[in-house]
Amino acid sequence: MRLLLLLAMLCTILKSQGQDFQFDRAGMPDDRQGSRGVSVGDLDGNGWNDIVVANQVDSLQLLGNTIYFNHENGFNRMAIGDKDVNAWSESVHTVDVDNDHDLDIFFTTQFGTPNLIYLNDGSGKFTPGKAGDLSKDRTNSPGACWCDFDLDGDLDVFVVNRDGEDDHLYINDGRGRFDQAVLGPWKGNKGDGRSCAWGDLNGDGRPDLYVANFVIKDNGQVIRKHRNYLYFNSGNGEFIEEKTGVYVQEENASYGVSLIDYDYDKDLDIYVTNVSVADENALYENSGTGVFSKLTGSEVAYKIHRPSKGQTWGDFNNDGYLDLYVANGTEGYPEIQNFFFAGTADHTFKRIYNTLPAIEGHISAGTASGDFDNDGDLDLYVCNWGGEAEENDCYINQNQNNHWVKLRLRGTESNSYGIGSWITLTLDNGTVQTRYCSRETGYGSENSPEIHFGIPAMVKISAIVVEWPSGRKQSATDLERDTVYEFIEGKEIKRIGI
Repeated sequence: MRLLLLLAMLCTILKSQGQDFQFDRAGMPDDRQGSRGVSVGDLDGNGWNDIVVANQVDSLQLLGNTIYFNHENGFNRMAIGDKDVNAWSESVHTVDVDNDHDLDIFFTTQFGTPNLIYLNDGSGKFTPGKAGDLSKDRTNSPGACWCDFDLDGDLDVFVVNRDGEDDHLYINDGRGRFDQAVLGPWKGNKGDGRSCAWGDLNGDGRPDLYVANFVIKDNGQVIRKHRNYLYFNSGNGEFIEEKTGVYVQEENASYGVSLIDYDYDKDLDIYVTNVSVADENALYENSGTGVFSKLTGSEVAYKIHRPSKGQTWGDFNNDGYLDLYVANGTEGYPEIQNFFFAGTADHTFKRIYNTLPAIEGHISAGTASGDFDNDGDLDLYVCNWGGEAEENDCYINQNQNNHWVKLRLRGTESNSYGIGSWITLTLDNGTVQTRYCSRETGYGSENSPEIHFGIPAMVKISAIVVEWPSGRKQSATDLERDTVYEFIEGKEIKRIGI
């Protein structure tokens, strides 16, 4: 009797934990293409987040890389690029390559095909682009990350390569031509990169760089797991590698990395997803100076032995605390489910077991989030790639609790989408939330460029402050909940939707 009572109590607790995380499936085309990465952003300027998916080459591939254009009545599918291009695409980035205030598309590729760039005319029509070294170099590139590392107002890109090839930094000339940087501590570092992320890790105003590496090989044979790399930006185009500390010394088979201020203390922490079932995922907490400690007791890492790849952070239940979704998957491993973790007031996490995105079993890779239906909560897209080319998952959030506010940044002195900005939200109950504008999330993927905050019920906005990469600050105190605002650097803040 006591056991039955305990089981009933446990079921009640699990049910209550999942009530704020209710998702339904979106009506999407049934495409089964072996997908690796996904990027979310408004490509055609209609105010709705579109979805771009990077697909691997296999015998079932029909469409190649794919755009799903979003509008009020759902998604329309369009293949992008020449189907005859033999490109195994792994990561995808919707990014303003040429600084003309629209989102172009960049795919990293492997096995001798140059990386791919498609330029947007502003209406969602794309043509293949030439971008100097970036579109000429033939590298085996699982991932990339974009940032204005030299603070000249345009986006540069770091591309990670596998099997001991040098990683590369490409510098934007402001018009969408990229030249490879000649020097850098990554030269000769013999990495096996799967993903990377930019962010100001030591608080000096300059974006630093973290690279997640997989394994070390000798004559094509895996001999051990790899360590990850951290490069501090010292200015004037120079970087210094940090070689001490658990966050760069321990060896794991890493696939995904995100830089996220999970505890709202306005410094960037590091979360790494590892694909070996012998490894735990790792959350490294920032001291505020770019020195990190590993939180071995955190539920998002402790005793979680799954083949984790993708990850996306966001406030999915609009309660004011960051949650985490982790995509797991490798062939030959049974009973793979993805993970959903709810953030709490003390910045710890509780795993949610009974929400749809955490129940369905797939071999997953990249994942990203954004508001697909413009209702103020974050939805999810998950790439699946198993041997049978599983259908991808698009989950629409049904949460009706609490409130929200969304920001769209438009840089003038800074890069066009404000990548590298800090945003601080203060509520009238005295609580503070922070976001760092960084698109790359986990493995091969990018979240929407919209900055989303959840706001608990009965609480209102006191102020929002945007600190741009240029050093400008912009603040507003008269903002309403459940509204979208555009912050134009140095000029105006305007309401653009509800």
